[in-house]
Amino acid sequence: MEETDVLKRLILQKLVNKNMWGGKHTPLDFVVKGVPEHYRMTPSGRREVEKAIKELMNAEWIIITVKRTGKGASEHLSLNPRQVGGIRRFLEGTIEQKGL
Repeated sequence: MEETDVLKRLILQKLVNKNMWGGKHTPLDFVVKGVPEHYRMTPSGRREVEKAIKELMNAEWIIITVKRTGKGASEHLSLNPRQVGGIRRFLEGTIEQKGL
């Protein structure tokens, strides 16, 4: 399994476990902080995390919106409720990877 697939699985599992579907969202920074340190602390690791997030966005599995908070505005993300089946199959490992 590729590193990006591992990262996508980690990100999706975190969001599913926190029940972040549709209107419920969490800051992107909190999700990235949940990624293992060896990805966050190296330039190549950060690129892999960004690539994984971009692929999840392109597949329409996650939704990223800019939300206003008390400290300004930041990117928040949530799971796309229209893609529940695909997300669950990916996490169970039964999906044939078409572009993901």
